[in-house]
Amino acid sequence: MRSFLAPVQNFQVAKFWLLVLAGGLIALHFHSSWEAKLTNLVVTSILFIGAIAFKLKQKHSSLSLESNLFSKVIGATLIASVFLSQAFLPSYDFLIRLLPFISGLGLALIASGIKGLKQYWQELMLLLVLAVPVELLIDPVNQMFRITKILAKISTFILWYVGFQVTRQGDLIILPERATWVGPNCSGVLTMLWMLQLAILFLTTYPTNWVKKVLVPAVAVLIVIGVNSIRIAIMALLAAYNYPAFEYWHSDNAQIFSTIPLMIFWWVCKILNGNR
Repeated sequence: MRSFLAPVQNFQVAKFWLLVLAGGLIALHFHSSWEAKLTNLVVTSILFIGAIAFKLKQKHSSLSLESNLFSKVIGATLIASVFLSQAFLPSYDFLIRLLPFISGLGLALIASGIKGLKQYWQELMLLLVLAVPVELLIDPVNQMFRITKILAKISTFILWYVGFQVTRQGDLIILPERATWVGPNCSGVLTMLWMLQLAILFLTTYPTNWVKKVLVPAVAVLIVIGVNSIRIAIMALLAAYNYPAFEYWHSDNAQIFSTIPLMIFWWVCKILNGNR
């Protein structure tokens, strides 16, 4: 009986230490992200890591947890590199974003070996999506799709429709009292990319048909465009008629405008998930 129970006990002990190691790596990631003031990354990481934990819990009974020495050495090396990077390497934003993927790959290798990595392809893909440096993509995406010009057009139309004397010239919204420039950082591209990350998270976590796979990312983008067009119209009015209020809402106090799209998107996803 003792010889039969020993492997089971060793297996449970190994699972326990894997969970402890995973918890330590998650805590390290949150600490590094917070120290680097990557607030969006902290929030996104909570959602992504929560979804990954949920997926692993769902399929844990079907996972093959067998690894060879070679795979364990590679996995341990990757995890050691994560801890060493915190001690000896500069805290580059991209490195901080990449650490969860390196950690997840290392844990997967220790738990299931190279042959067992295919069991975790969705979870590793989510960690790669989390690693995308969305802040660096603001200008390229804006230039490629001319987001600021599109938003300036929509915001100008909104102001004209409600009765203001307004014109547009390129990225400028021109009211009689003042012209307001719609810059790349005000275009909502960052929020748009963040919402696309959340769309991928939703599509990976919940089974959907091909229609919803197209619909969910499109809705995510349209929500941001709609909310941000209204925000820019309001900011143009404040800049023209109440500049102190413009400065207030143009600062970090405007976080509510990135929260509104998230709440609307959550509501849409809840409806789509209920209509599977």
